[in-house]
Amino acid sequence: VLFMIPVDARTGVFALDWPTANRLPWGILLLFGGGLSLAKAIESSRLAEWMGNQVAGLGSMPGWVVVLAVTLLIIFLTEITSNLATVTAFLPILFSVAEAAGIDPMLLLLPATLAASFAFMLPVATPPNAIVFGSGQVSIGHMVRAGLWLNLTGAILIPLLVYTLGAWLL
Repeated sequence: VLFMIPVDARTGVFALDWPTANRLPWGILLLFGGGLSLAKAIESSRLAEWMGNQVAGLGSMPGWVVVLAVTLLIIFLTEITSNLATVTAFLPILFSVAEAAGIDPMLLLLPATLAASFAFMLPVATPPNAIVFGSGQVSIGHMVRAGLWLNLTGAILIPLLVYTLGAWLL
């Protein structure tokens, strides 16, 4: 669409030319757009509500087990998917799960949101990871070994923070 918007119609200058469009990070733009579209589809199809009702039995499990499971799921999912796409897709689902299980929704939403930032293992997880790997100074094996320990540390710290500091917020 930007190709059609003239900045200066007399000289033929448009808001976006082809060389500039070629340099845009289309993969990232499509990833974010896809994640937001997926979240909207989950919401409009009421899939989140349905999934919440399917796992209503979580209410019988100890809260810390549910929080730990959500934290681990999101931490390791963001290693292969965009943080934004993961959070956008899963927060409505987790909200419905919490309501169906009779749990305070913030008890699941807060750790999921925090856990989405713990993507340390793979180059595809975040742009900073890709930059570090692209330098050629760090191998994937080294990233996985170091990132696994960071992810496991986060999986322990996030539930602890939710149950200690989160008590003042909730």
